[in-house]
Amino acid sequence: MKKKGFLLLTITLLLFILSGCEKGPTADQYVGERINALKTGGTELFSPLLDKGIEKVNKEYILTFPEELRKPYLSFLKKAFDTVEFKVTEARKNGKDSFSVPVSFKPVNIAKTTEDIRNTYLSSMSSTDLGQETQSLLEAASKTLEDAPAYESKANITIDVKKTEDGFSLDEKSLEILLSQVLRDYMEPYSSVCEILDVHNFLTAYLDASFKGDVAQFALYTDRTVEETAAWYEQDTFDPPENMTAAYTDRYTAALKKVFSQCKYTVNIPQKESGVYNYTVDVTVVPNNSLLNAFTQLESGVYYSEEEVDKTVVELLEEYAVNPPYGKETVVTISLNVSTLLNAGKDDSDIARLFNAIIPTA
Repeated sequence: MKKKGFLLLTITLLLFILSGCEKGPTADQYVGERINALKTGGTELFSPLLDKGIEKVNKEYILTFPEELRKPYLSFLKKAFDTVEFKVTEARKNGKDSFSVPVSFKPVNIAKTTEDIRNTYLSSMSSTDLGQETQSLLEAASKTLEDAPAYESKANITIDVKKTEDGFSLDEKSLEILLSQVLRDYMEPYSSVCEILDVHNFLTAYLDASFKGDVAQFALYTDRTVEETAAWYEQDTFDPPENMTAAYTDRYTAALKKVFSQCKYTVNIPQKESGVYNYTVDVTVVPNNSLLNAFTQLESGVYYSEEEVDKTVVELLEEYAVNPPYGKETVVTISLNVSTLLNAGKDDSDIARLFNAIIPTA
């Protein structure tokens, strides 16, 4: 009986020892599961990465990331992530309950992957709807992403993992770092569309501020207050001639502003050229011939006093302010770059040529 009891005890202890030594999930298996969760889980897992990208591009442009673009952009990021293969190497123990898990992969470069489709798409973009145009580009780029993703050289990253009572845990920032390393230039599809439409918005804001006194948008581009930009709008352009009779100065300014406010122009989608901040822009213009006609009529008259001249000028401007005469629609092509903007005040500049087409004086 003693021998039999001893044997039974030995078997019981052996089973206990074996069950106690059974291995559970390891740190590297845990990391592998988290990476797999990114592939099999929802797109919202990529939200922190997108938020970081949005914060950065919103500082670069006046236009801001449209909220309706968030969902399709998250889906695009997940599709890009799904193309990447990972190798998780055996964890290294750093200390008590602390492990380092090496992960290797080939990052997918979204800028290079989508370069050709972006160039083609941007050259034929037809609307100024930032959200819709970016979404359309993402849809067009998705097939390229699936068929021919552009990978970079193999990269390695180490993820720190801690063992807890419930298993393992890692700092969520580690996943953000992983994602940012895996998805290179991931905001490029959005940035490429935003850049073009931001230039469009800038030139439209410049013209609206100059001709219509709508200065709020232009103030953002010039880093001035609305009040400062309004003062810029008032400066020089609407000042009456120095020798104008005082009784007509206010009427002159008011009529001239009204004439300018009725100018007609439409800024078309800019085309990006080589170099830094260099674009070609077509502007569709319907010439406002109010000043041209007023000067022609003024020169054909006979006047016997300065006051009579002033009275005639003001009455002509007031007449055309009510019913401006327009010319034939035309398209003016300008170069928009740093040089163009620096020389905007010169008579032979592209900006001056555009202004003279919008409201001719000769």
